[in-house]
Amino acid sequence: MISYTKKQIGDFGESWCEKYIKKSKKCKILARNSTFGHLEADIIAYNKEFIIFVEVKTRSVDKNNIHRPADAVDQNKRTNLIKFAYAFVKTLPPKLKNKTPRIDVCEVYVATEKKLKVCDFNYIENAVTR
Repeated sequence: MISYTKKQIGDFGESWCEKYIKKSKKCKILARNSTFGHLEADIIAYNKEFIIFVEVKTRSVDKNNIHRPADAVDQNKRTNLIKFAYAFVKTLPPKLKNKTPRIDVCEVYVATEKKLKVCDFNYIENAVTR
């Protein structure tokens, strides 16, 4: 079994989620790992209706991970995502300002035996609201 760091697993999950939302959700990607001071968003995308801020939580599938990845999006993280979304929307070009902001969470479960492989996921639209 190969040992992967949390960063490697997290980066893999974000890359996988980016491909997923481009293909399945028909979104265009604006940015990845964007920051404003201490605030950050993993993926920022848009479609015809929404500007979407995606928080990706990736976990390896093993008997030690008994919590859902989305459980890591606690009240503090939700507050920071909302603050980030408000700040980011102010910087959008005029053609994107009419889109409704939305915060989604993508849970990615990966197997780590040989190479990283997605074995399950859960995409939660509008997961974070005021």
